[in-house]
Amino acid sequence: MPTLLLAEGAGWRIEIIGKLPDLPPFITATPQTAIVIEGLVTLEVFDRATGILRPVTSGAAIEPLFFEAVAYDIHFERLDLSAKLALPVGAEVRRVRADSEHHILNFGNNVGFADVVASTATSRARLQIEVFSRKADFRTDYVAMRDEVSGMLRNLAMAANARTYGLAAPAKEHNPTLVEWLALIESHFGDFFKLANAIARNPHSGLVKKSTLVATERARRVTRQTLGRALRRDNGGAVIPSLGVALPRKISESVSSITFDTSANRYYKALIKETYRNIRTLSRTDASGDEDANHSAEAKFFESIRPRLKAMERQVEVILRAPFLGQVADADLARPDSMVLHKHPLYSRFDKLCRLLNGGLSFAGDIVPIGMKETSLLYEYWCFLKIVSLLRARFDLAEQSVVSYKRLRMTVALKKGKQSAMRFVHKPTGADMFLVYNRLFTKLPTIAQQPDNVIQFASAERFYIFDAKYRIQFDSDYVKQYGGPGPTTDDVNTMHRYRDAIAIPHPMKTGAWKAGSVIGAVALFPYTDEAAYRSHKFFNSIKQVEIGGLPFLPGATTLVAEKISAILDCEYPELAATPTESSS
Repeated sequence: MPTLLLAEGAGWRIEIIGKLPDLPPFITATPQTAIVIEGLVTLEVFDRATGILRPVTSGAAIEPLFFEAVAYDIHFERLDLSAKLALPVGAEVRRVRADSEHHILNFGNNVGFADVVASTATSRARLQIEVFSRKADFRTDYVAMRDEVSGMLRNLAMAANARTYGLAAPAKEHNPTLVEWLALIESHFGDFFKLANAIARNPHSGLVKKSTLVATERARRVTRQTLGRALRRDNGGAVIPSLGVALPRKISESVSSITFDTSANRYYKALIKETYRNIRTLSRTDASGDEDANHSAEAKFFESIRPRLKAMERQVEVILRAPFLGQVADADLARPDSMVLHKHPLYSRFDKLCRLLNGGLSFAGDIVPIGMKETSLLYEYWCFLKIVSLLRARFDLAEQSVVSYKRLRMTVALKKGKQSAMRFVHKPTGADMFLVYNRLFTKLPTIAQQPDNVIQFASAERFYIFDAKYRIQFDSDYVKQYGGPGPTTDDVNTMHRYRDAIAIPHPMKTGAWKAGSVIGAVALFPYTDEAAYRSHKFFNSIKQVEIGGLPFLPGATTLVAEKISAILDCEYPELAATPTESSS
């Protein structure tokens, strides 16, 4: 195996040795990367074209050197005995001596940036390297999957609250980011600030009546009831001879004054403070709490967004200093029964917008923050949510257990190892269908099975399995035998196992099992050339035995969409005679 990287600094030397895998054939243009250097370091990297090391400088464009699921040997030599080496999480120590160390590092399915740090008593140097995917185009497919998951989760979350559903669709210019709530606040903060400012300049007010004692000769707003009470009592005033009564020296005058302490303004203040708390929470966050995320990449992400969040904080603080809010009492987020929130053009729009913003995904609990995940897990999430999207083109989403709604907060729970179910219904016919993520088939006669995505039809006895497999095989022997890159043979064998092993209890015979419940099983794998794959052996095997594989990536969803349509036409023939409905 070649030496991929050789770095030398004051008192130390690092050598990284590893396999340089072939790039997938569907990546037509070789991506470029760079190694960023901090400190005094001389660096040489492996050149694919010449097969030797060549010197490079910080930030210079080079071909990718490091990939997921590849083991690397890292040798560290100390010329200065105080030199220390810090490697990314997951590195395993093989040997430590006074003058050298040997580590093994495998990034698993993690992609993104990683740091290698060497330091002595007097200096510190850092190398930032980039880890690429071996199965998807990291520059396009990975980013597209991450952003599509973010967008689909938003639409699903907003669909759970019909009153804000109209605001759920991302604007055309909106670019989803890594954390869902940040995507919402960044997309709509301009509108939030304009509306809040407009209300602060011309807030809604109410009238409050209060009584005050004034000299009788100066009173102007005295009711008959007040005057009558004053004349009937011994008020100590001088008697007017012509009237025979005594007028009081002072009398209670009713005065109406303007107040801003209304229920609508208390709610407005609570919404601003809640949004402010959320922004401050995110600006002080260093990790999403997602157990599957790349924590180093997450830390860099949160560091990069912090300046924007701080700027938002300052703008919201300006609103909170509006003079009229000093007269408004603090209140909770309970929405008052006020016509102002329905009729007033500014307050009603602000109410709806804040329900969207503060209904974003929470940062705690059973959530799926879209961080820098392992590509295999992100692929599972994307496959499930994309199938949901495809099914909603023919069915309405009736029930789901992925999104829960409580007051103004949405929580998305798509937990690894736990099933999440979606119930769809075709309203014209009443036909039901279910999509279940990570369903576990237990108590089988053999071994429990847990495919990723199971489409369960209305009979509850027939299933079709789409199993997300973040693996693709493209070696020359495989391509020659099967007709191009495709799912691994092991994954296709797993589809056979699912169909043979998954059974349901027999409805009539106790202790007996009914086989044949799985009518087909397909491995979903990352590949973009759908046209070429139509001639693949494992594509044609689906037509013959309902076992095989289908490519599935952003921009390559046609074959899966066609298969889902064919399954629905076969299992629900009554739908063919009924006009389809679309649910976005």
